[in-house]
Amino acid sequence: MNNKVLRLILIISFIGSLSAAKSQNYASMLKKPATWHVTFCQKTTCFTDFYSSQGDTTIDGKWYRFLVDFHFNKAVVVREDTVTGKVYFRYLYGQRKDTDVLMYDYSLNLNESIYIFNPNSPIPEDSLGLYDVVRVDSINTEKGYRKRIKLNRHDQTSNEFLTTTWVEGIGGLSYINTPAVGPELYGFGELSCFAFNDTDFVYKSIFSKEKSDCNINFVVKEEDTLRIIENEKSRVKVFPNPARNTISLDGLSGHQVLVIIQDNIGRVVLENNTSNGEIDISFLERGVYFISLYSEEQELYRQKILKH
Repeated sequence: MNNKVLRLILIISFIGSLSAAKSQNYASMLKKPATWHVTFCQKTTCFTDFYSSQGDTTIDGKWYRFLVDFHFNKAVVVREDTVTGKVYFRYLYGQRKDTDVLMYDYSLNLNESIYIFNPNSPIPEDSLGLYDVVRVDSINTEKGYRKRIKLNRHDQTSNEFLTTTWVEGIGGLSYINTPAVGPELYGFGELSCFAFNDTDFVYKSIFSKEKSDCNINFVVKEEDTLRIIENEKSRVKVFPNPARNTISLDGLSGHQVLVIIQDNIGRVVLENNTSNGEIDISFLERGVYFISLYSEEQELYRQKILKH
C-alpha cells in the first residue's frame, strides 16, 4: 500500500469519526416513539392537543417515523439527519407528496438566516419567510441542558415581528409542525410536555409544572389566566396608559426583564430586554395592545395598553 492510499484512508476514517461523534452528541427527538402535548388558553379555558411519532418506514433509503394523532393519521412522516442536525417533514399523499420539507436546522448560529414556513399547521402559510437567528443558548430540560435557538422575522411592509423558538431534541416550543411561530400559551399554543413512550419526559413547560399535568383541559382561575405573580404585580407599574410615544416601567428594582408587546390578535410587534426605562412605541399604529414582562421565562406582569 503506497503512502497516498494510506493518507486517503486515514482522512476518510478521520472524517467518519468526526461525523460519528457529532451524531452521538446530537439530541434526537425521533429515536423512540414520542408525544408532544400542546396547550392553548383562551380567556378562562385551556385545552391540550397532542401529536405522536410512531412506527417507522424507509423511503428512498432514508428512515422516517409516522406523525399521527390530531389530524395527520399517518399521512405525514418525519426524519432527522443526526449529522447535520436537520429535521424534515414529508407528505405521503396530496400535491406535495414525496418531497422533504426542512422544518428545523439545529446547526444554525447567531446572526445566520433561514427560510422557514409551516408545512402543515393551524397557522396560515403567510408566516413563511426569511428568519434571523437572534439568540442561541441552552435551556435546562428534564434531560439536562439542550441547545435553544430563537428566530425572528421582521416584515418590513407591515412592520410586524414573528418569532419562534426551537430546542434540539424536542422541536419548536409550539406545535411540532409549526416551526415558524410560537410559543404562545394565550394564543395558538405552547408545548406543555414532550415525552418518549408517554413516560420518559424530556421537556415540561413552566405552566405544566405549575399544574402538575401535561394534558391541561379545564377552566382556570382569573389569576392563572393572566399568569401574574401577585407580589410582583403590586410593585410593577407601566405608564402612562393610554400612551402616545413611550411607556415607562417602574418597580423592577433594576432587574432585567423581557418586554413583549402583542397586538390584539397575538402578533409580536415589539420584543426587548430592559430594566426600569422607557419603551418606544411611537412606530405602533393606534389601537389596543398587550404588554407582558418576563423574568427567567416566568411571566411577571400582563396589561392591556391603548396606543393613541
